[in-house]
Amino acid sequence: IEEENKEAKKWWKYKNLMRIGALGKQWGAGYTVILDKYSVDLTNKVAMLGFPKIIGYKKEINSIERILCSREINNILLVGDPETGQKNIIYKLAERFALGECPVSLNYNRIIQLDMPLLLAGIENIEEVEFTLAAIFEEVSNAGNVVLVINNFHHYIEREIGLGRIDISGILARYLKSPQFRIIATTNYTGLHRYIEQNSLILSLFQKKEISEISPKEALIVLENLIPSIELKYKVFISYPALQEIITDCVKFFPSMRFPKKAIDLLDEVVALVVQNKQKIVLPKDVSKIVSEKTEVPVGKIENKEKEILLNLEKLIHKRIINQEQAVQGISSAMRRARVGVSARNGPMGCFLFLGPTGVGKTETAKTLSDIYFGSEKKMIRLDMSEFQSISDISRLIGSSGEEGLLTAKVRENPFSVILFDEIEKAHPNILNLFLQVLDEGRLTDGLGRKVFFKNSIIIVTSNAGYEIILDALKKKTEWSKVKQKLLDYVFEKRIFRPEFINRFDDVIVFKPLTKENLLGISEIMLQKIKKNLQEKRIEFIITLPLKEKIVELGYSPRFGAREMKRVIQDNIEDAMASAILSGKLKKGDKIKIDAKTFQLIIY
Repeated sequence: IEEENKEAKKWWKYKNLMRIGALGKQWGAGYTVILDKYSVDLTNKVAMLGFPKIIGYKKEINSIERILCSREINNILLVGDPETGQKNIIYKLAERFALGECPVSLNYNRIIQLDMPLLLAGIENIEEVEFTLAAIFEEVSNAGNVVLVINNFHHYIEREIGLGRIDISGILARYLKSPQFRIIATTNYTGLHRYIEQNSLILSLFQKKEISEISPKEALIVLENLIPSIELKYKVFISYPALQEIITDCVKFFPSMRFPKKAIDLLDEVVALVVQNKQKIVLPKDVSKIVSEKTEVPVGKIENKEKEILLNLEKLIHKRIINQEQAVQGISSAMRRARVGVSARNGPMGCFLFLGPTGVGKTETAKTLSDIYFGSEKKMIRLDMSEFQSISDISRLIGSSGEEGLLTAKVRENPFSVILFDEIEKAHPNILNLFLQVLDEGRLTDGLGRKVFFKNSIIIVTSNAGYEIILDALKKKTEWSKVKQKLLDYVFEKRIFRPEFINRFDDVIVFKPLTKENLLGISEIMLQKIKKNLQEKRIEFIITLPLKEKIVELGYSPRFGAREMKRVIQDNIEDAMASAILSGKLKKGDKIKIDAKTFQLIIY
């Protein structure tokens, strides 16, 4: 940086002289009077800014220069998220044009950005707007040294007059075929799919160039270049490990956002926190604190409370889940591996397939994990796959040009969550194929062309397929270790699932049917929830063993598990309590017990 500052002071150097500009360089080109009125000359702008240092995009810039030199289609459509650096690429091109570092035919040309909002705001009559645009395009074509830039190109090929938009495709198409007319248009994936792809003529006259984000290594260099000015402004010292932590956490926790913007934004927030706390040094722990607040993900050093949760996860889950040791153990192990960072995997934190009859705790296990570790049952994303039985339902899941996807939109908003796919066997087979990439690589491309990442999620898939095998094994008292293989043989034979789908899971867990003893424990959990709710109303509920036994007796069903028992509690206990509270018979300060034979309320 010191060397660069020394070089900048040597005014006689060629690069520094270029900031001043040269006399008569534009005299060999045509006049652009109207264009100049409604545009910004980016070549002059970057020179006046001292040719700001722009990191990355070397491959993209070389490709763009080749296209601009073409005699056939020399118009470029830059496609990418706003944060990917379309502006930086154009600025870098303008610098190379100004310094004569491009192929000969591009050297000392002008990159001029058309200010469409200014043009539309200054001219109210649509015919006059079209006449002015035609004159501008004619000037660009005749000048011989202009590359025109139109930002947010998708806004100007649709008829929404009055909203700062206009359809210029008809006027533009006449010039796009001319080798003297060169244009760089920018758009995002939504604009591309929703508007530009609908205009096949315009699309055919552009070469599409998708812009990827810069690499983490390049993003680190961007941060390094920003450090001196930030340290000077805020009087703090930013440690190098803190920069590394910013890059690492951006990769892991903000995959849907793009470098370098996400790293710069995170650095700004971390510095603001340090200044607020009147610290003098920015450390990795400060980065972890901000990331944890933004994502609600535990990041950085594992605190004592979280250690206790992770080490005792099985016990905590078993407070709500009776039996099902294999499922609880598998999920708990996956959570510990993911949090400590010893698991080298590309996919989600954990992927599990839960097989078994209804009412045995498959969905409840997912809810419990979400509540204990992820902070709330609301952090669970749940989709009933019986609603996606047609191939056309794929667009509902991942979105289309006109709408967000039910799955992809929720994961983009809450990437750190439990994702539950209920009754997966009822979904269309093509949807199962879609999940192969999710389970394998932890990502999916949505209907708008954006990558959605599942790497901070735990995916739980449930299925009732082959539950008859489990019930039959229960009757015949088959050794439980053999049931899983029988069940898998059945789903493969009936082509419910394919082996390559099953093999993507960390574990396939067969949930055991619940015995009467299991249901006794579950009835306690259900009644404890009622007791907790009544405590908030200052009413004491006394739970008795005969009551639990009566609920199990009426609700026991190997086929429906705990579901029938839940109905027994709703119909005989919750309804009676609700009526008593509404009528005033049951009020604050009362104690209540329930007669196990008649379900009559006994109020003290």
